[in-house]
Amino acid sequence: MNTFVFDIDGTLIDSPNMYLHGLQRMMRRHGKDYALAELTFSNGITSQATMNRLGFTEPAANAAAIQEWIDDSLAFSDLSGWVGNFPEVLTQLRKAGAKIAIVTAKSAAEFAIDDQRYHFSNYTDTHVTTGEAKRDKPAGDPILLAAERLNADRSTLLYIGDTLTDAQAAHDAEVAFGLATWTTPQPTPAFEPIAYRLKQPDDLLKLL
Repeated sequence: MNTFVFDIDGTLIDSPNMYLHGLQRMMRRHGKDYALAELTFSNGITSQATMNRLGFTEPAANAAAIQEWIDDSLAFSDLSGWVGNFPEVLTQLRKAGAKIAIVTAKSAAEFAIDDQRYHFSNYTDTHVTTGEAKRDKPAGDPILLAAERLNADRSTLLYIGDTLTDAQAAHDAEVAFGLATWTTPQPTPAFEPIAYRLKQPDDLLKLL
């Protein structure tokens, strides 16, 4: 493998709990008390789709709810951080000549917030946010767009993610899928085929 394309939440950073707690707080303000487990559907889909499912279907209300969610999640930022030694691993991958990209369901504005904190742009060659490709994940279009920008060969590209949406996107793009087992240790059969079950970020260095 010489091209590595990453999801963000649950893959590069351990952030799902931050967003789930933020969403729970935000929905309580709107009079609905959800258990955290009831909100896990939001992992791997766009914030717009999440708010649609929660009843914020009118465009202005949807956008306002997303901003509320972002603001509430920031209050739980201490629950998130890099997974393991990912900054060092990404640096070593680049030194070895690998091409690196991010494909995420986040909007450009949401990505910018994370980029300020984690400086993803220092470790990657390009990123694809929601709405940039013709179709978002679970379609493979964002991965294919990243591959095009990198001038990458799909046969040597690995997409790394933690959700079924990530697996479906990799399969649709016809690229190898690497599962971030630090977030999803026991995937359902629907995740298959899984090319690599990664136990820690260092495992990626063995694939060069």
